[in-house]
Formats: sequence, C-alpha cells, structure tokens
Amino acid sequence: MRSSYAIQYGHTVIVHGVPLRFVPAAAVLAVAGAHLMPGSSATAEPDGISAYLSQWRDANHVPGTVVAIVDGEDVEVHGDGEDGDGEPVTIDTPFLLGSVAKTFTSTLILRLVADGQLELDAPVGRYAGWLDDPDVTVRQLLTHTSGYRAGDGLEVSERYTTGPGAVRDAAEDLERTGRPGRYEYSSANYLVLGAVVEEVTGDPFGQHLEETLIDPLGMVNSAATADRATDLPPGHRHWWGRPRPYDPGLDESGAPYGYVASTVDDLATYARAQLSGSLLSPALQAEAQRIQVRTGDERGYGFGWRVDENGGRTIVHHTGATPGYFAHVLLVPTQDRAVVVLANTYSEARAPSLAAAARDLEVIASGGQAGVKSGDPLLGALPWALSGFALLGFITAWRYRWWPRRRPFRVLAAAAAVLLAGGLVALPILSGMPLRSLPIWAPDMAVGVAVGVLTWVAAAVMALRRARPGCTA
Repeated sequence: MRSSYAIQYGHTVIVHGVPLRFVPAAAVLAVAGAHLMPGSSATAEPDGISAYLSQWRDANHVPGTVVAIVDGEDVEVHGDGEDGDGEPVTIDTPFLLGSVAKTFTSTLILRLVADGQLELDAPVGRYAGWLDDPDVTVRQLLTHTSGYRAGDGLEVSERYTTGPGAVRDAAEDLERTGRPGRYEYSSANYLVLGAVVEEVTGDPFGQHLEETLIDPLGMVNSAATADRATDLPPGHRHWWGRPRPYDPGLDESGAPYGYVASTVDDLATYARAQLSGSLLSPALQAEAQRIQVRTGDERGYGFGWRVDENGGRTIVHHTGATPGYFAHVLLVPTQDRAVVVLANTYSEARAPSLAAAARDLEVIASGGQAGVKSGDPLLGALPWALSGFALLGFITAWRYRWWPRRRPFRVLAAAAAVLLAGGLVALPILSGMPLRSLPIWAPDMAVGVAVGVLTWVAAAVMALRRARPGCTA
C-alpha cells in the first residue's frame, strides 16, 4: 500500500498566542481545520515536488520518506510510503538523523563557549583529561582536523548501549591514528565533544540535549535517549538492492554524532530556529555557518555544518545516515529557506542520489527543474559480484579435478585460493571500513565476503588434499 499527502500551513496560524513553530503539528492542523491529521493520509495533487519524490523514492527503493520545504514561517510537507511497521509515514513519524545530529552537538558546544564554560582553542584535556589524546582542541574536533580518522570512529560506533556512561565508555575506547591539522571527516570528533559536554555540564549527553535544546524548541517527538525513543519504527537496510527492515533501536553512545531521533515537523522547527539565529549569538552563528576549513574549491566545513559557496549563494547543510535511515537538513540563509529530507533506508550505493534530493527540492521550490540523480552503479553491483565470486569458489572447491594433476600445480592453486580469500577480507579494510562495521552497514556485502572466504579456503583445502604424495586423481 502506498500513501501520499501534502500539507501547507502558514505563519498566520496562531494557537493561544504561540507562534506556529512552538506548537505541535497536530494542534495546528486541528485549529486550522486541516483535513489531514497525524496517522492519516490523503492524496496530494501532482506537482513538481510530489512528482520528483515519487521518482526518487522508486529509483532508490525507499519504503517511506517525508520532506519539508520551509520558507520563512511557511512550511510545505510532502510524504510518501510506509514506515518499518507498515504504517503510513506521517509528519509525526520519527527517523534517526545520522550525522545531522552533529549540528545539535556543535550548537551545545558553542553555547558552552558563549557561557564561558569552554574555549574553542583550549585542549580537551582541560575538560576531560582521561581522553586518549587530551592535546587536541575543541576547534579541531568541531572541524574534523584533530587527527581522528574515519575508521577510528567506526571502531567504536554502533554499540547500541544505553545509560549514563555510554558516551564516555565509547570515547575512552577511541584511538587516534592520524595527526592534527589535516581535515578528515570522522564521527570520533563528535563523540569526544559529547564526552566534553558531559564533563562540563555533569549531565548525560542525551539528557542534556533534550533538556536544553530539544524541549525548549517544542520538538515533542524528538529523542536523544532510548527511554524517549520508544516510538521509533524500524528502518531498512539494503540486501542485494532491496530494503529489509532493521530495528536496532537508539544507540545512546552515538547520540553526539548520529543517534538522535526526530520527525519532519520537529526538524522544520529546528531549521527555522537555525535560520532565525535564535539558538546562538550572531557572532557564533556566523562562525558556525562559515567555512572554517576548506574541503574543496567552493566548499568546506564549519562548526558542525557543511558549507557550500555556489555562485555567491551560501548553502549550509548536513547529511546523515545510520544503518536503516537517511536524513538531510539544508539551509539557504540569504533566502530564509530550508529543506528537510527524511528516508527510512540507507545504502552506500544509493548515497549520491539520496544526498542530491534536498538540493533538487530547493531548486524545484525556487521554480526550477531537477531530475532524480543516479546512485553508484559499481557499489550497487558489488554485492552481486561478491556473491558470484563466492559461488565460483564453491564450484572450484567441488570440481577440484579442474586443476592440474601434478602436485606443484595443486600447491600453487591452493596458494592462489588462499590469496583470493585474503583479498576478500582485505577489501572492506582497504576501503576504510572495519570488519565489525560491514555486517551492520552492508549486510549483503558481509554475507558475500564471509561465504567467499569459506568457499575459497575450502578450495585451497581440497587442492592440498589432492596434492598429497601418491594422489594423482
């Protein structure tokens, strides 16, 4: 079953004198007399945005998606599909935000800077001396120039642990493998920043985020703690190109860099707050949303935000992914516009197309045209290639008679099979993904690698077995 809806509600709606952005969407719709309530669905008239979403969803095998276009106080919401429980996606359906959560963490850090509790250029050891490398600075962590590499963060991510000590336990296990000064995106930086927030405030990170940012904004359906994320439906991981439900829950140890749950309605509220500058002082807001370190000719990283300079127009944004979910928040400050995209699936092969949606929707909302971008065909084919390679190993092991009868050739064949098995193990490691992360992020590839290793090792064993003296079969 597919459902779609479109809602538009404007800044003229006032409930008990409270601005729209601080009122739950259900209350706004009830007072406004809208025909759609959370949990229900209606068919939208076709337009550029809904047509794009339909094509984008089909092209990327997205079970359910919901987006918001924010223009000042006007918000237009479009949704399509189902959540992981088979229920229609609505404005109150929660999604995990992935690295969009880094923008929350950077906001907390900059507020502590404004309060005089932190200094941007102070070593983190001043606040958390137990860290593996206490000499890196708060600024370096915010801008991914601390020396933590991508794999360092993956080694301690997706623990799915809860409780007050979850963030610190993960941060204590971090090991930095690079040198400060060079940009390399790594969630390890924001895990450390989360630990710093805990040390300075005395509160567990998730609790502090909820009490000081999420709740004051009226984001009633958002959560940074497992106890509050009980309504989070399963996301979807891709198995050979097709989405399958995945329900690990909210990982409190990962809240500073990725494990925050929210809805499109709440994120529209958050985006408006970022655009209005109500979360930080003007000076700190400007610092957060300007390029601090360049990552390309017209792009760079600020404090928790990616910043792109396109023809004199600045776009501030961040994508995010966890196993099973994708999110993107895009701001165009000069136009007071934001785009929020939430999807309940993620695949590395689909990442380019998923990430392009927010920009495309902003173009369409501005009166332009945009087509759905394609994913990475090579990555999309990789699970099938690994499966085929595993099958080849099985056939080779079974039909050992294909190899030369002479013993030296069988030994060489066995050595080649072992090298092929080792190459399969090395493949994810060389790509920067620890072996422990492969079955979490790419389960189909993990199956292909595991079965491939087993079949090629079996082929080597069969070759050596037939290479024994006196065995010529």
